[in-house]
Amino acid sequence: MALIDRLTGDLRAAQRGGDADRVRVLRTLISQIKYEAKESGASTDDALVVRVIQRDIRRRDEAIQLYVNGDRPEQADVERTERAIISAYQPDEIGNDTMEAIAREVIDDVGATSRRDMGKVMRPLMARLREQGTVDGRAVNALVGKLLGGG
Repeated sequence: MALIDRLTGDLRAAQRGGDADRVRVLRTLISQIKYEAKESGASTDDALVVRVIQRDIRRRDEAIQLYVNGDRPEQADVERTERAIISAYQPDEIGNDTMEAIAREVIDDVGATSRRDMGKVMRPLMARLREQGTVDGRAVNALVGKLLGGG
């Protein structure tokens, strides 16, 4: 089942169940996904949905931090609740061993030999990793640097 279909089905279930918070969050998320698809001319495939979910989670994390720093715990709690709803749709994070194996494959595929080749490696590597789950771009960058002999 496509992720967008799952979101839509869960929205309908939340509407029937009277879960106002979940309805609001899922409507907003689905709207963001459709907007992103329209703007980029892409279909609402799982890769696009995951990108939007990850971006929304980052935004929620930033908002939580701002509310905590601004001594507004009620708003921070609302953001935490919404983040929890959205996080349920985020794919699992890829383990370090899997990430390293895929990185080695991509390095071999593009023929990278030194740290100067990082640009050639990162784009295809991130694309392959995102197909399998969520990744931290900084961790991937550090791993590729290490594998290419940059320390």
